[in-house]
Amino acid sequence: MGSQNKMRASESARELLMMAAREGDSARLNHPLGNHDATVVVPMPEVVVNIDDIDSLTVSRVEDSVLHVVAASARGDNAEFLESASVIHSKAKHLLDASNSKGDTPLHCAARAGRIKMVSHIIYLATAEEGGDARVKAVLRKQNKKGETALHEALRLADRKMARAMVDTLMEVDAELARLPIANGTSPLYLAVSLGRDDIAELLYSKDKELSYSGPDGQNVLHVAVLRSQGMTNKLLEWNMDLCKQGDQRNGSTPLHFAASCGFDQAVASLINADKYSAYRPDNTGSFPIHVASKASVVRVLLEKCPDCLELQDAQGRTFLHVVIRDKKGTLFRFVSGLFRASHQVLRFASIMDMHDNEGNTCLHLAVLAGSVPTLHCLLGNKEIQMNLPNNNGQTALDLALHKRPKGSVHFGLDSWYQIHSLLVATGAKYGAHLKEHGPILNEKEEEDKINGYTPTIGIVSALLVTVSFTAAFTVPGGYRGEDAQQKGGTPVLAQNYSFVVFIVANNLALLCSALSLASLMYAGFTSIDLRIRSKAFVLSIVFLNSSGRSMVAAFSVGIYAVLAPVARAVALITMACSTIMLLDIGWFVYMATAAQLVHFNRLRMRQCFRFALTMVATLLVSLWPYAITVSILIYTRIYGIH
Repeated sequence: MGSQNKMRASESARELLMMAAREGDSARLNHPLGNHDATVVVPMPEVVVNIDDIDSLTVSRVEDSVLHVVAASARGDNAEFLESASVIHSKAKHLLDASNSKGDTPLHCAARAGRIKMVSHIIYLATAEEGGDARVKAVLRKQNKKGETALHEALRLADRKMARAMVDTLMEVDAELARLPIANGTSPLYLAVSLGRDDIAELLYSKDKELSYSGPDGQNVLHVAVLRSQGMTNKLLEWNMDLCKQGDQRNGSTPLHFAASCGFDQAVASLINADKYSAYRPDNTGSFPIHVASKASVVRVLLEKCPDCLELQDAQGRTFLHVVIRDKKGTLFRFVSGLFRASHQVLRFASIMDMHDNEGNTCLHLAVLAGSVPTLHCLLGNKEIQMNLPNNNGQTALDLALHKRPKGSVHFGLDSWYQIHSLLVATGAKYGAHLKEHGPILNEKEEEDKINGYTPTIGIVSALLVTVSFTAAFTVPGGYRGEDAQQKGGTPVLAQNYSFVVFIVANNLALLCSALSLASLMYAGFTSIDLRIRSKAFVLSIVFLNSSGRSMVAAFSVGIYAVLAPVARAVALITMACSTIMLLDIGWFVYMATAAQLVHFNRLRMRQCFRFALTMVATLLVSLWPYAITVSILIYTRIYGIH
């Protein structure tokens, strides 16, 4: 029972101390702390506060002492709080640099709160103790568990003027304070630059030319400067040229690696001008700055300053171009290849493209593995590149494309792997010197799953198109004539209109194609039929569905035109123009086919002209045959009239 009373009394004493500290009441602080140097008797039964025991003066969950609370108070610069700090210090001098659970001292708390008078007062109290300057420096240089001093807290203040004044106050007392931490930690200079406080960074350097440049994870201040400020980057290079050489602990990346990977071309130029060898300094993975470059402007600077860095190989034996192709940076690769062609370095470019990595892969191999059709177009556009070089497994680019090509008949016509294989075959690529391979074996279960997965969607859309086109055939635009009309009652009002004829033809084609799509889909669903036949029927259903959709859109736009043209011709024309959006996919197909054929033409010249023309005609016919039929009937009716 007695021990419980003591615990309750102790908690009450802590509460009294906390409230007195928070309110800055020096008189109330003086009362519970008492006047004895060793122990303090609180006016409660059997309660004794031992001043020599730091824990006895702890008043918060982070183990803040009463001096921490006073120093961090929002009114910490008021006279009563300064007096309270003096009272506490007079009774418990050891609290001046005592640490809480985070390692923060009262000076850390005062600096974090922006209480410049409290900071100055704590420094004054340290000056009054035995030890003089040594004691003051010990208080100022006390680091928390993050390795930071009060100077770090001052730098984080949101008020720039207050932060500068606080830094100036601390540095006036200890000019070498910015040297902490000595190594492998965030220095005040690093923190100032990372926060964009360039003026304070210059102030720190003006106070001490030997200040610390260190940063977290083995970085130095130049690592962050290249990402923040070009002006500060230039100043740091003037202050310490050796900063260019240091790599971080995580990857061994130098400041030039950082600048190149983030695309800061001006910083890259400054770093190379200061230390040209930095472009040839690899990180821990063997990657050079050009391997991690992310923008064309950075690559341009690197090639202008160090032209031969393009030939540097990383630990996997890959050049910058290998890495760009592997990582699918198509835009950057096209820029580089265009740069070489423009500067008449075609042969040199080709030699780099034909360079093997540790697995024997050239850039052409990697382009196939990455599935990048535009990159392959760019590569094949250079006739100097060798197409049939094998890798360490004896595989050429065509071998890799064969293994990547989609299996079965159900695949998208512009599938990248399918295009790549077709493109390589058309340009004369050869297989490696090994037994003939017939490509991936068809996985019947996978092929059947494709058909079964797409069948419901295609079936529903086809059925909807059948319903819509069938309904449109009997609810024609313009309506029907009344029964009292002479010999033509119940016939369409616009029957003699050419646009109405086009509507009827397009709608009939939509109905026919959607019905054929359903019929083909029915055969594709019969499991008793050979899978290859089912696959072809499934593909045919997609073709008919596509044609039905185009015909339906044509019927809609022409029907609107037939109704609105006499009264609102502009609206009718706008409606028809909007309907041409359905032709965008055709434009895409034509573009892709054209790009591929141009590559053929560049490599094989006139022999591919016929192939090019045939491909274009076939693509347009497959996509536009409903429109061709509709236009043909329209021309016929124009010539011979509507019967």
